[in-house]
Amino acid sequence: MIPRDQIEKLQNSVNIVDVIGERIDIRRAGSNFKARCPFHDEKTASFMISDSKQIFKCFGCGVSGDSIKFVMMYDNLSYPDAIRNLASRYGIEIKEEFDGTRPDRTEDDKKELIRILNGHACDLFHEDLLKEIRREGSSVAAYLKKRKIKSEFITKFKLGFAREEWHTLKEDSRFSGYKDDILIEAGLRKMNEKGNVYDQFRNRLIFPIFDQLGNVLAFSGRALDDEVQPKYLNSPETVLYRKNQVLYGLYQAMESIRRSKAMILVEGNIDLITMHRYGYTNTVAICGTAFTENHALIVKRNADRIMLMLDGDGAGRKSSVKTAEILISAGMNPSIALLGEEYDPDTFLNEFGQDKMNELLKSQISLIGLLLHDYDRSNKNANVKMSFINKVLASLSNISNISESQAESLLQEAQTVLNIDSKIMKNDFRKLKNSKNHSEKQPDKKTVITGNYLPEKEDITEFTLLYLMLSDDDARNKILSEITEEDFHNKEAARVFLKIYELYEEGEPVKLNKILIDFDEKFKDFMIGFVISQENIFSADFEKSGSSVPDSRIMIACEDSLKKISLRKISDRIRNMNEELKYTDDIGRQNEILQTISDLKQKQIEITAK
Repeated sequence: MIPRDQIEKLQNSVNIVDVIGERIDIRRAGSNFKARCPFHDEKTASFMISDSKQIFKCFGCGVSGDSIKFVMMYDNLSYPDAIRNLASRYGIEIKEEFDGTRPDRTEDDKKELIRILNGHACDLFHEDLLKEIRREGSSVAAYLKKRKIKSEFITKFKLGFAREEWHTLKEDSRFSGYKDDILIEAGLRKMNEKGNVYDQFRNRLIFPIFDQLGNVLAFSGRALDDEVQPKYLNSPETVLYRKNQVLYGLYQAMESIRRSKAMILVEGNIDLITMHRYGYTNTVAICGTAFTENHALIVKRNADRIMLMLDGDGAGRKSSVKTAEILISAGMNPSIALLGEEYDPDTFLNEFGQDKMNELLKSQISLIGLLLHDYDRSNKNANVKMSFINKVLASLSNISNISESQAESLLQEAQTVLNIDSKIMKNDFRKLKNSKNHSEKQPDKKTVITGNYLPEKEDITEFTLLYLMLSDDDARNKILSEITEEDFHNKEAARVFLKIYELYEEGEPVKLNKILIDFDEKFKDFMIGFVISQENIFSADFEKSGSSVPDSRIMIACEDSLKKISLRKISDRIRNMNEELKYTDDIGRQNEILQTISDLKQKQIEITAK
């Protein structure tokens, strides 16, 4: 707890003009200062800062407050963290009071306690690593040597080592007096189904995850044996830690980002450390999750430019496309450094060095450049061209807040590469975008309604698949092996699918309450109601059937739902083939398309008959 006199001491010591001026461009307007509001889009500046009163007010969106309130909103910090941020920045000592023994903790109390526990754990892991790397035959020392991580970067990122023991934390004096329930809530220990409690991280290289103030929010543990799964074990989300609100390495990169106003985004912890090792100190990484709108806001608050350097394989390229779409929707113009198919930033730098990396950074491409990277201009096949046209249109239609000028610029780039009539492509984009907007705003009145969330009728199959994944391990494994999030039309269903996949990959229990943390209340109400209704349906069917193997009902439903998705994919392909007919005058190709459509329709009949 921060006493009131300490808050007043801070307010008397900082100047709101300096605080806001460090974050956005401001200009004098008489005795006050004026800026374009950072909290809503506006062309004419309506954000006023009063030097004499030490307050701000936007006459466009209505937000107002003092320097602490501004830092809370702009840096996405809690009230205590905003105070700490300002105190640290201006060298003001703040004396806090904290009683960790109270049972009736508020959420802020709990956050502070978990922050303290994480700090103790980070110190313990780091101390153990420094001891372990001096030990003869140490596996973690061998791993660090293999990845070329020297002491300078062990210190910079405060890397640690979790011993191969079950109760290291409890045996350390720093954790005496703390019960297992708060250590479990902090994600430092786990309880199994038998009620046994043990340390979350064992025999792993530990990467602490810091916030922008240098507080430890969570940890990521890398297995030292590649046969051990999951390879990376991440802290669960807590009241302090949300994966979609943190970028790994941002704390260490902030000084460089402030100087350059530019950021490089990579995919993994080792990739990030290697980039810093070679001098690219404005590099940050995603923390064990897909890139989200919240990540985009963090980027936008701290940098004017961002370059994506994700893995060069197929999955990495898909991730680059989705990340670029989200960043464009947030009002940024991302560039992409395209690595070779078998490379990530770590392997590329270690094999080719800094000169080649500099060349790669200079040859950056746009989202369109990535989508059309494999397009061969000499290939006259209309089918090939159509597939790239569809790829561009689908990607641009995914960008929810794309401006008319951005769309125009990106479409023009695509048209130049594809050498096609600009009017046709613009019209198709407009139709596709309008269709998506209409479906989002005008759901079918016959749709199943639970709470206030309204899914389309055709999306019910997708939600059924999610229910099956939540209910049965065999069904989940089968579904994960046959479809990806790209097979989902409903955006929320695709997000739930990815959450399930992430928990599965991390070896965490696949629980609905964990999955729904970041969804809005309307969707939570729908999803909980849907799962309960499906439970009731399957229970009733089981009782009627008298079957002795209830799992068989799950697998039958799984097969049926996957069949529906397969049929839908064929229908989508038929629709795309019909679209292609508009772009080709070649009679031979037209006949080929018509034959393919006929074959696909026959396949639909065969699947339906099974």
